[in-house]
Amino acid sequence: VLADDDKLKVMEMNDNHVEYHTVGEFIEFCVNGPTAKAGAWKSTFPGKYLEGGKAAGGQLVDQRLCPRIEEGEVRMLMVGPVLQMMIHKKPDGGGLSAVGGNSAYTYYKPGDPMYAKLEDDFVNRDIPQLMKALEIENDPLPILWTGDFIPVDGKEPGSTDYVVGEFNCSCVGISKFQAVCGGDKTLADVPDEDYYDASELTDLMGKTAIKFIEAKKAA
Repeated sequence: VLADDDKLKVMEMNDNHVEYHTVGEFIEFCVNGPTAKAGAWKSTFPGKYLEGGKAAGGQLVDQRLCPRIEEGEVRMLMVGPVLQMMIHKKPDGGGLSAVGGNSAYTYYKPGDPMYAKLEDDFVNRDIPQLMKALEIENDPLPILWTGDFIPVDGKEPGSTDYVVGEFNCSCVGISKFQAVCGGDKTLADVPDEDYYDASELTDLMGKTAIKFIEAKKAA
């Protein structure tokens, strides 16, 4: 059991910067924000993660650290039930966060042998099982969402398994358009190859939305 004056090394997943705080300071920041009792924080986030309680979305997630995240995570980019693309996101500079802007992207088409087993397990086994467990097997999946996987050591020496780090349907970016998101740039600044790839995704999103609407009307 840790005492309030024990030291912690913490890394901000938004930008990979490192800070050192006591357990007491960390708990104070999480509950009440950057007060004098919490010490000096460099984080741009205000803490107070439990503010408003459950109704306001206040929560802390106790998630184990998977150190091989430094090798990168594998994002399954989904449009409804269809896998549109796989993206390997490797954190920059030895960090542990693959948040957009902090990582190098490598893109893979469905069926690529690099992640063939992960793809098959996720699309054909995991998603149906999860939907049944959540009792949403008769509901449509989000128009755009992801399953993000982190590598871990497998049971056999030298083997690799993957564990899901998160399912995301609240802040999924269209990667090939992100370079011109905000600022003075527009879609006209997107390279032709990236524009073509991004349009494949957005076209599929539009077609899927129409299918969902038609299915709803027919129900």
